[in-house]
Amino acid sequence: MAEVFAAASGSKEACRVIVDVAIGDSEGDRTSHDYYEIKSPKPNSDQTKVSKEKMLKLTAMEERECAYYALPFNPYGTRSAYAWSPPGRWLDMTKDRIVLIGSEFWERLGGPGTWEDLLTIAHQEGEKYRDRIEAYLLDN
Repeated sequence: MAEVFAAASGSKEACRVIVDVAIGDSEGDRTSHDYYEIKSPKPNSDQTKVSKEKMLKLTAMEERECAYYALPFNPYGTRSAYAWSPPGRWLDMTKDRIVLIGSEFWERLGGPGTWEDLLTIAHQEGEKYRDRIEAYLLDN
């Protein structure tokens, strides 16, 4: 990040960066945002490269750490067990603070308890449609 901030102190160039989610607060005459690149739990290397480029640009523009690589679900259970290798070429998936996996992502967006609330809602809604889903799957 030190290299990004050092480069950001040079001449400025306008650029446009499109991300999956931007959440901001107004602070006087300036709006401060957090940006999220949301990917599947097993993203490709090329997707990760493009996301990292966007995140570095956003960090340089905001002059603070503000961009995150988010996986809304972790098929490996814990962060330390995350083992899908393609994104590892660009990010340390088990150690980088800018990587948010599963509950880390949802808790950052909605605060403490958001992940559990989301799971409860999914379970309740799933119960309503279980018979319909099973019939569809078994008939096909």
